Amino acid sequence: MKRGTVAVGYLDAGQWSASFGLSYRDLCLYDAASSQRIIREGGTELRRMCGAAGIAEGRNDVAKAFLDNTDAEWLWFVDTDMSFAADTVDRLVAAADRYSAPVVGGLCFAQRKIGQGTQADMYAPTFGIIPTCYAYRETDTEVGFLPMKDYGRDQLIQVAGTGGACLLIHRDALAKVRTQYGGDCWFDPITHPAGFRGERRVFSEDLSFCVRLAAVGIPLHVDTRVKTGHEKGGIYLTEEAFDRHMALAALEKELTASVEVTGLGDRGPVRAAGRA
Repeated sequence: MKRGTVAVGYLDAGQWSASFGLSYRDLCLYDAASSQRIIREGGTELRRMCGAAGIAEGRNDVAKAFLDNTDAEWLWFVDTDMSFAADTVDRLVAAADRYSAPVVGGLCFAQRKIGQGTQADMYAPTFGIIPTCYAYRETDTEVGFLPMKDYGRDQLIQVAGTGGACLLIHRDALAKVRTQYGGDCWFDPITHPAGFRGERRVFSEDLSFCVRLAAVGIPLHVDTRVKTGHEKGGIYLTEEAFDRHMALAALEKELTASVEVTGLGDRGPVRAAGRA
């Protein structure tokens, strides 16, 4: 193992987003001219081609190849629809620690459906933005992960779960999970038999990895200073977009409360504001 070195692992279906390609180019050029964690003699890139149905298997293949066929200390998983700064890997390595913080993610955001779309909405579903920083939640009826919308800004925070879109993992963490589970099943989906109102709940491959980390006592962190963008068909999920989404949600809640209190009707507060 060569201290401080990093192998890049990613999955794709034969194409990348332009924002990923440009970000990855800038990162490799930066690395070659500075720390040479990635661009070095003996360095390697771990790519697997797969569709949406093969993500868990692809991530497992990358983790196995990293442990068995490279001498790098760290594996950096990155998704090919992400954008990031050129010094992202250096900053993640600086935040991480082999013993106290062996798995560190960057700040990423995901899209979540919040409305199915009705006839009144011309059947257009609506979506929100959530940070992929999750707290563990267990109630009488549910077991799962809850997005931390009030995550700590610009600091290293401990979380119960995160995604694999921008995730730095020390080889010791992968080796410990392999030993505990007796195979290369880091990202195999885990099913809780009664995790959703008495029915089974299947965790995603990334959250299943987080469950396994917790089971072997490995802490998980996200460095919210390391920001990313997530391209979703012309829409880019960033911290700025999340802040706008939360501000709009707060404004809608305020206007709804105003309507309920004043009894002005659907357009009442707007007309009242106009008269003012």
